Amino acid sequence: MTTKYTNQEAIDFFHDIFNPTGDALIDTKAYDLMGQYLTQIEQVLDQQSMTQKDLANKIGTSASYISQFFNFNKLINFKTLAKIELALDINFELKQPITDSVRNENNIIPVTEKISISNEEFPVSNDELYAA
Repeated sequence: MTTKYTNQEAIDFFHDIFNPTGDALIDTKAYDLMGQYLTQIEQVLDQQSMTQKDLANKIGTSASYISQFFNFNKLINFKTLAKIELALDINFELKQPITDSVRNENNIIPVTEKISISNEEFPVSNDELYAA
């Protein structure tokens, strides 16, 4: 079997996915943050037996606008998040990633190590479950 990509092109492709830079890194971070909010919204909607359409009605927007966030087609803005907090009577909580670093004087945890797909080893057996 032949492919149209060389091994190096495949390595470069995966490297770019797992090590975004520039605008791709900003987009990745933005969607990660949004995912944290959406997870909390989804949990509260389930607890309150509400649908995305119900939420849209409560904040005065369309269901399709809300679904764009949940489908990761559009980034949510802070004004919409504030409306959702008020409508659902919640306070959002963002989780800080676990790290061995020490916080600096501004209480910010610096990124100390980049993870590269090329320096990771992956098992080739399906006999056991592995966590990444």
